[in-house]
Amino acid sequence: MCTLFGYTHDEFRQFTVRDLHPQEALPHVLAEFEALARGEKQLVAGIRCQRKDESIFYADVKATAALLEGQAFLVGFFSDVTERYHAEEALIVERNSLARRVEERTADLSRANLELLRAVRAKDEFLATMSHELRTPLNAILALSESLLEQFRGPLNERQQAALHNIEASGRHLLTLINDILDLSKVESGRMELQCDIFMIAEVCEASLLFVKELALKKQLQLAFQQSNQLARMQADSRRLKQILVNLLSNAVKFTHKGGRVSLAVNVDSEAGVIRFVVEDTGIGMDAEGMARLFQPFVQLDSRLSRQHEGTGLGLALVHRLTELHGGSVAVASELGKGSRFTIALPYTPPAPLEAPRLPTTAPLTGERAMHSAVVIEDVETAGEQLVRYLKELHIHAVIHPQGEGALDQVAKLHPDVIFLDLQMPGQSGWEVLRQLKADPHLHSIPVIIVSVVDERTKGLAAGAAEYLVKPISREAIRRVLGVVGAGLETAYEAMIIAVPLTPPPVNGRILLVEDNEINISAIGSYLRDRGYHVVEARNGREALARVDEARPDVILMDIQMPEMDGLEATRQLRAQPTYAALPIIVMTALAMPDDRERCMAAGASEYLTKPVSLKGLVVTIQHMLKV
Repeated sequence: MCTLFGYTHDEFRQFTVRDLHPQEALPHVLAEFEALARGEKQLVAGIRCQRKDESIFYADVKATAALLEGQAFLVGFFSDVTERYHAEEALIVERNSLARRVEERTADLSRANLELLRAVRAKDEFLATMSHELRTPLNAILALSESLLEQFRGPLNERQQAALHNIEASGRHLLTLINDILDLSKVESGRMELQCDIFMIAEVCEASLLFVKELALKKQLQLAFQQSNQLARMQADSRRLKQILVNLLSNAVKFTHKGGRVSLAVNVDSEAGVIRFVVEDTGIGMDAEGMARLFQPFVQLDSRLSRQHEGTGLGLALVHRLTELHGGSVAVASELGKGSRFTIALPYTPPAPLEAPRLPTTAPLTGERAMHSAVVIEDVETAGEQLVRYLKELHIHAVIHPQGEGALDQVAKLHPDVIFLDLQMPGQSGWEVLRQLKADPHLHSIPVIIVSVVDERTKGLAAGAAEYLVKPISREAIRRVLGVVGAGLETAYEAMIIAVPLTPPPVNGRILLVEDNEINISAIGSYLRDRGYHVVEARNGREALARVDEARPDVILMDIQMPEMDGLEATRQLRAQPTYAALPIIVMTALAMPDDRERCMAAGASEYLTKPVSLKGLVVTIQHMLKV
């Protein structure tokens, strides 16, 4: 103890407990020793002790009470634990410091997340604005082209018609680019969902090759297609797979010189569980530096002002994202001047063989259910006639019902083998028709195939549809979905159309056109006036409210993004007035982002049309609104 505290033996004998500890520690020390004397404690840890040179050390004390010649003593052992104490103290300091750093880092991450959310919102707002700003002039371009091609204001010569067709084709190309940008945004933000179905692989490949066939013929290219198993089927999103193949094939055709070769090969490897789509060309090829930047969006390998090939650099970025979304991978092999080879590898599990559909016990037990009749519930005459033509080629008797109202009675009357249903119809929507069909015990077993411009496959199948097609449709798509629902196409029948004819509108049909873009006002207004409508114009929502009583419209055509007062607010205020609570209001807008339709319908719109608007389709919609 003398050595521990730095005193001589004689000095130490003169001390009490009070002399061995610093003044500030005495209350704690005395309380601890009293507890030891009473036998309440065994060990006192980390007591501050003071040496003769006034340096401080820490000790663990183990003591017990003892009697010697009738006098009470404390017999104790002191252990110098200063090093351990300092280590523990340092650990506590480090732990507290770490906790503070974690807290600070968490705060930094929270701020970063907030910034990221703001950036995502800003990006979505930018895309919505960009979509609007591009779709608005595109609407004018396509509307004027369509109007002039119908030759209401006089005949056109061949050169004029060819020029207008080129204008329209260029406008459609720009619209495709806009859709590519929105698709890429959906994939990157996690908002794109795959709509998987089982389909014939060869049909998707042939449809993709058909898309590039015309350009390939112009460049005198050889197009080749090879598939290891022509009858193979797979489960994936057939629309997105076609988008992948079309992008790859389009690039191959674009970058291959006249007289070259472009091929698509499909290798189905059931044992390895993979299917490979290989697009190969004899085109300009790429170097290693170019391949390293290949899948970055908006990147063009040839960015010179004098470059020979057009494009935005979105196609391959979409290919990469959509392939990853399917759980697959993309591989590239290329040599400058000698061509390129792109390989898409997707997971593959052979689908179960098609089973014959179960039939009612009264039906003959044949291998497949023969389909002889169909009801087409479609309000656009051209779309209905196209579908009837396709069904007639498959020997299916088709009847068109041109609206949602009365569709249930028509189906009950004819009791067809299959129903084709559009969703966006004035009055009663296709969703309501589908709900009624599935609620009817006599009709619910009839398969319903939705055919719509709205891509809501998951919602449609959940509501009871047997299959879902997105317009525009093809013969191959009709054959495929009929195969899925168990169609056996046997006996030939004549197709019949029962549809409301497209009659000229009444001269007294009055329309209030609310639109701020002067070109659109001119194009749409002129077209409607040529069709016999009386058109009153308003440049914003406030002006529309001021002119509606004077205009006495039968239908209002409402843009959404306008100065002073937007179309949503104008629609709400109109609906708040009893006079206009039921007046048809058709929204025509470039707002084409997710939930935009729901926002417009919630504000009181009767119908929602996305710009560019087909003027023919607009007239059909107006006529239905007016019950013409």
